[in-house]
Amino acid sequence: MPQTATPHGFVTKTLHWVSAALLGFGYVKGLDSVTQLADPALFRFEIGFALSLGAVFLLRLLWTKAVAGASRLPEAAPGWEHAASRVVHGGLYTSVFLIVLSGLGTALAYATPTLGGLFLGTMLGLHELALAALPLFLLVHVAGALWHKLIRRDGVLESMTGPLPV
Repeated sequence: MPQTATPHGFVTKTLHWVSAALLGFGYVKGLDSVTQLADPALFRFEIGFALSLGAVFLLRLLWTKAVAGASRLPEAAPGWEHAASRVVHGGLYTSVFLIVLSGLGTALAYATPTLGGLFLGTMLGLHELALAALPLFLLVHVAGALWHKLIRRDGVLESMTGPLPV
């Protein structure tokens, strides 16, 4: 009989799905060009959004590390699954924090002309790199969740979603 994952609590699930919604919104609404930051209202919105996204992910990271536990993999899961989970979750957090910090750096460089040039280029490059890496980590994350639902049938996906009809 396979071990079954214990469910995450309400706070962890809420932080997970709020994080997912914020990321989705960020990708859909993202800027086409840094020159759009010339609009003061949009500039303020982008700063607020970045700070909110960073705060939610920081709270999520602290909550899972200090209170709730990050992984619901059964102890009996193979070592490669535990390692892959740590790498993917680390990649997700690193990508998000790089997106936030490089986005704030880009805004700072745009608002401070003396920081333009190399600093602005570096921030934009980091931002683009992190924006490209995040969907790859998300794809592996979702594939892992489906692996646990369809192949392993160990309740790992349901630990974050609750019971599913399939």
